[in-house]
Amino acid sequence: MVSIVYVTNTGSSKKYAEMLSEKTGYSCYALSDSDAAVGSDVVFISWVMAGTIQGLSEARVKFGTLKAVVAVGMMKSESQDASLKEKNNVSETFFSLAGSFDIKKLSGMYKMMMGMMMKMLKAKLKESDEPKAKEMVDKFEEGFDFVSEENLGELVEFLSK
Repeated sequence: MVSIVYVTNTGSSKKYAEMLSEKTGYSCYALSDSDAAVGSDVVFISWVMAGTIQGLSEARVKFGTLKAVVAVGMMKSESQDASLKEKNNVSETFFSLAGSFDIKKLSGMYKMMMGMMMKMLKAKLKESDEPKAKEMVDKFEEGFDFVSEENLGELVEFLSK
């Protein structure tokens, strides 16, 4: 039996977990409410902060080896996948997915950190004519949502084997 367990901050990981559950028929649980998943093969989906996959250590303690680890970042970046795997000691099958960002959904420390990051990006933009930098600042200010069922293709294929 396979179960999907997730940790979410602003909802992207939960959306992916629910979409994956719908596509596969596997049960889906928040890590904080996942006792029913003990003893099953777990696909763990969680958000990333400062290169750390949140809740991964707790999930490993609770479930042992995981069937797959899915990291949900603001944007998908294959160049960052290797460093994410290394920093988080991921030996399991690994996937990364693009999530969403809306500073209004953040609170406390996370809101403060992202506010500082946005200020740094704006300062860099003033020094640069790089159009990508301006586009990135605009995306952070407006918010964005890259969560999509299509992003789950490789993961669904992996689980169907």
